[in-house]
Amino acid sequence: MTPGAAQALRPLYLVAAGAGLATAGAHLAVVTGPSAAHWALAAAGIAALLLAARAGDSRRAALLWLAAGLAMGSARGLPVRQQQLGTAAIMLHNSDAAVRFRARIEDGWAPSRWGRRTRVRVTAARVGSGTIALPTRLSLEVRGAGPGTPLPRPGSLCSGLASLRGDPFRPFLAAASPRLIVETAAPTGIGALRNGGVHALLRAAGTSPPRIRAAELASALVFGRRELLPRTRRDRWRLSGLAHVLAVSGLHVGLLGGMLWLAAIALGASPNAGRLLVLAVVPSYALLAGASPSAIRATAMVVLYLVARMMGRPIVPMAAVLLAATGMLLIDPSLIASVSFQLTVGITAALVRWVPAVSAALPLPRWLAAAVSVPVVAQLAAAPLVAWHFRTLIPGAVVANLLAPLLLGPTLLAAFLAAVLALLAPAAAGVTLRLLDLLSRAVLACGLPARAHMGIVPLVPVGVTALLIVLALAALWPGRRARLAAAVWVVAVLFTPLVWRLLPSPGLRGPTLLPVRDGLAAVLPAPGDPVLLDGGRLPDEAARLLADLHIRRLGAVIASHTDEDHCGGLPTVIGLLQPRRLLLPAWMTTDPAAVPLLRAARRAGAAVVPLARQLRVSAAGDSVTVLWPSFRHPPSRENDRSLVARISIPGGSVLVTSDTSSRVERVLAARRAPLATEVLIAGHHGSASSTSMSFLRAVHPACVLIPAAPWNTHHHPSPATLARLHRRRIPWRAPKTSGLCGAERIGERWRCWP
Repeated sequence: MTPGAAQALRPLYLVAAGAGLATAGAHLAVVTGPSAAHWALAAAGIAALLLAARAGDSRRAALLWLAAGLAMGSARGLPVRQQQLGTAAIMLHNSDAAVRFRARIEDGWAPSRWGRRTRVRVTAARVGSGTIALPTRLSLEVRGAGPGTPLPRPGSLCSGLASLRGDPFRPFLAAASPRLIVETAAPTGIGALRNGGVHALLRAAGTSPPRIRAAELASALVFGRRELLPRTRRDRWRLSGLAHVLAVSGLHVGLLGGMLWLAAIALGASPNAGRLLVLAVVPSYALLAGASPSAIRATAMVVLYLVARMMGRPIVPMAAVLLAATGMLLIDPSLIASVSFQLTVGITAALVRWVPAVSAALPLPRWLAAAVSVPVVAQLAAAPLVAWHFRTLIPGAVVANLLAPLLLGPTLLAAFLAAVLALLAPAAAGVTLRLLDLLSRAVLACGLPARAHMGIVPLVPVGVTALLIVLALAALWPGRRARLAAAVWVVAVLFTPLVWRLLPSPGLRGPTLLPVRDGLAAVLPAPGDPVLLDGGRLPDEAARLLADLHIRRLGAVIASHTDEDHCGGLPTVIGLLQPRRLLLPAWMTTDPAAVPLLRAARRAGAAVVPLARQLRVSAAGDSVTVLWPSFRHPPSRENDRSLVARISIPGGSVLVTSDTSSRVERVLAARRAPLATEVLIAGHHGSASSTSMSFLRAVHPACVLIPAAPWNTHHHPSPATLARLHRRRIPWRAPKTSGLCGAERIGERWRCWP
């Protein structure tokens, strides 16, 4: 970057940095102030801009540019935060409130936990007689809807009655029945085009599995319809370090613009005519692909660059990045919390700022130096963001992105061509889809080094996050001093995971319930490595929470039964933490629902130990006495054949009852099973049908841990269960109310914490 360009960039950089910091601060604010203050901030921002433009190149001007960005970002961010706080208040104080809404269906319907789910753009929402402000885009889940259930079509307008679920600041709408959602207007405009293009691709694919796979991939690459890709295939792209290929971004926009430019020039058009063609098509493509933040950012950069060229004025690429990012934030301040926005702006800015310098420093031919520097810079820039949002570390992603670029261009070209031919010549589209399938297989083959190892990293501390933000801003500063910040950034990114691995594990205080969003996941101390009981519903959540506890190895994993909220996260845990043994009820070894679990154990080299009543086995040094179910005649009901076991731990024992009901509790009490224990993990998440009074008398625990997850939809734990514990004067803890919680031994007594 020349000194003149650096000097010209500084005002824009300061405004962009101020807007970003202000919207980030507004996103975390708990007090937003009155509307008059927001208008005053906007006026102050405009005044600061005018004063800065007249102040020349001075320290005072720099402060004014920064103040302008801070004021305008706050003026736009605080009202949005005010709306978020209002929504959060409704969810916390009236979680069953019915929301009447109108929305446009943006994507197709994909399977979800309770039915079908899609993404919608909300145009109006009311609770009772008052309007509420919901996020512009959010998910809509229709419960009880199956693959054949008639639902509003993608691109159509609908109205419905639903409740707000999920995180208060990331809510989604949940309709209890398909009958509560009504299509009010047929798909039109961009929505109809997206839907028609997807159907054309699927029709062209016919019944050939490879062509169907390619049509699903083309729908994601061209129309942004990723819900058609099965989750297992999306995970494969993500674990290959190539998830960015599935998100319409600068790669897709740049390739389409380049193709149009070359085609126009080849046909004899003038340069300005080619630019006009790109200006007409590229924004339309961004809308057709779903208008994601990455697509909008790339389109804004292309438009800025081409308009400047048509006016005969050069534009510095970093200026286009800063202008696009600032404009997007001022239009929609909530984007500051979007991982898509953060990744697209952060990676693009890093590429523009550092690829030329890194390429020049490499002792390689120019084309090869650029090919090497692009994935290296991109991965170094993305690693902290990926660690923060997804808690994953894929060391082989750099290798995958070094090998894949030569194939990505032809893959995207084949997808674009298949989408066009599907509308004009379906037979030719079928041939192109077959080619796309072969190319995508080749791209995924480049990800083999990345898929060989994936790590889960602990939550990045606030101090480290603040340091990385400062380093990122300094490394992008237009000037030579950025080199030191970039060097420190690289050292931090490369060595922080190594330091984490070398730090000793603090150890467990005692049996600990992990605050999974749904289900049960408990860590038990053992003389060797800890033991994990169940893994919650979400695939990666238990692994992330274990990483937060600095647990890098498990002695054993115990699966109580096949319910998704108990074993959904276990395959990931087994693959990452490599336990020596997998313990599970004997009937699970022949149950099809347990196949992913057994496959993960086989790949990890874990010994599978079937459990049945009257067996006593070892789990990493803990003795497990199995009380239920029997080997030959387990109950037919899923919950009542889940595991009941008394597990010895250092200083005491834990009784695990899984999802069994009071019916099983009565059987165990009648058989005089050894139920007395210090810590009881309550049955069925604290529902009224378990943890009966007679069972509590037989167990006589010092502490009860209730695996009732935050935001569970069943309102566990039940007031009836809590009343029984209160009458017996037994202390209890649950993640729903306490977060990470457990029991510990102090002297000769056991107590709950926190």
